[in-house]
Amino acid sequence: MHKALVNALSVANPSGLHVLLGHLEQLAEGLAGRCRFVVLCRADAGELRRRLGDRVDWEFAPPATRGWLFRSIWERLNLARLARRRGTAIYFTPSGIAAHLPAEVAQIVFCQNPWALVPAARRRRAALKAWLQRRAYRRAMRVAAAMVFNSRYMQDAYRANAGFAEKRGRVVHQAADEATRERAAAGQTLPRRPALILAVSVMAPHKNIEALARAFAEVRARHAEARLVLAGSWPDAAYERKIRALIEELGLREAVEFAGFVAREQLDGLYAAARVFCLMSRCESFGIPAIEAQLFGTPVVSSSVCAIPEICGEGGLFRDPDDVAGIAAALRTLIEDEAEWRTRSDLARSNAARFVWSRCSQPLVDLFAERMGS
Repeated sequence: MHKALVNALSVANPSGLHVLLGHLEQLAEGLAGRCRFVVLCRADAGELRRRLGDRVDWEFAPPATRGWLFRSIWERLNLARLARRRGTAIYFTPSGIAAHLPAEVAQIVFCQNPWALVPAARRRRAALKAWLQRRAYRRAMRVAAAMVFNSRYMQDAYRANAGFAEKRGRVVHQAADEATRERAAAGQTLPRRPALILAVSVMAPHKNIEALARAFAEVRARHAEARLVLAGSWPDAAYERKIRALIEELGLREAVEFAGFVAREQLDGLYAAARVFCLMSRCESFGIPAIEAQLFGTPVVSSSVCAIPEICGEGGLFRDPDDVAGIAAALRTLIEDEAEWRTRSDLARSNAARFVWSRCSQPLVDLFAERMGS
């Protein structure tokens, strides 16, 4: 039986965990009896361990590997030895970075984090980390047996950074939460709030909430009943203060809700109630919240410069993230034009139906099978 080492140490947020678990469950099922997976994680990775259980074997790294610098050093010192001890034939990582391993270990590198490649997403204080990541991404393109990208946008970004194409590449999408899919199917007749605009994301500066706020102010000038809900945590306190000050300046305090982190079932209720989902991010390699919104038939207004147009298709309207007037016009179209809304809503549901794990993970399962010679 083949052995595959899966390095989960870089998975540090719910989105990354969702993606890794979705693909690993399909890999473990699809390759049962042919490949045994060894998952490298920290001992506190409770959800990962609970979901995968004894379907995989486990290796544990020190808690300090949560920090990227110590993790990089620990991996450089320990991964090759671990791979030899476990008899590893395939190494899989969702970090976008290849490891320093013996040449006989086939590395499959999954790429889903574009922040270091997009100037608008980089912060000055993280300049060194971004430079090191771009350098590591170029090396991965040279040494990996296969590069897996969660969108063509991500593939293009890696190619532009490297200046050449990968040796073997696959675009492998990711799927929405299954419980969300079930609630969306059961809630197709739930009433909408006619002018509710919903944004769901970790509210980092590159999410460009200021453009949405200014566009929302233009919508409110014609629709006094319009409301905006910002659902998600704010990891940068200074950015949250900036957006709250802008909301005050625009006279929108009573019309904008800072919902913060929202539990899964409550979030699905917001998707079902919203008229429009809007996120004008400058940097998205996929856009799971947009797909989740589409499951409920909620059309998307989003940025034209990231992966969301590729992922959301005709179930949305896409504008330059700096075009406040264009964003406002798109929002007004979906609030005012019932026929257009219904068309986009139907297209949104149809598009989102593509993103189920059994379908999305199949190219990755096939890639592992190819590497095993079967």
